[in-house]
Amino acid sequence: MEEIEDEIKRMLLPLIQKQGYELVDLKLKGSGPPSVLRIYVDKAGGITLDECARLSKKLSDYLDLEDLINHRYTLEVSSPGLDRPLVTEGDFRRKIGEQVKVFLKSPLDEKTKLEGKIVDFKDGKVFLNKGKEVEVIPLEKIQKAKILF
Repeated sequence: MEEIEDEIKRMLLPLIQKQGYELVDLKLKGSGPPSVLRIYVDKAGGITLDECARLSKKLSDYLDLEDLINHRYTLEVSSPGLDRPLVTEGDFRRKIGEQVKVFLKSPLDEKTKLEGKIVDFKDGKVFLNKGKEVEVIPLEKIQKAKILF
C-alpha cells in the first residue's frame, strides 16, 4: 500500500504545486473496491471548498488518464482542518504568527511541552516566542504541535 501511495504522491505533487497548493498528506484506504484516496492540501491563508472541488476535478482527470489505481475508488480532496497537528516545515511556515502548543519527542531544557507564538521558521528550526524569550526548536525534536484557539 505504501508503494502505491508514494507513487501517487510523486505523480500528483507537481500538479498540486502548479495549482499553488501544498500537499499535506495523502492516504489510500483499502486495497480493492471500494477504496478511498484522501488528499489533504493547503495554502497560505487556507483553502476554500471551491478550490478543493476544482483541484479534485483536475486530480481525478489526471488519475484516470494515468490509471495509477486499477480499481474503483473514491477521491476526497480537502483541507487538513483547523485543529490538525503541525508537523512539516510548510505547516510551521504557514502558521507564523499563531499561538501553538508544541510537544517534543525528547526534553529540551528539561521541557517536553512548550507554548508560544511562532515568530519564524528557518534552517529547520521553529522560533517560538514565549513572552520574554524566543525558544529555538529543531524540527526533528518536535513530535507535533497544535494551534491554540
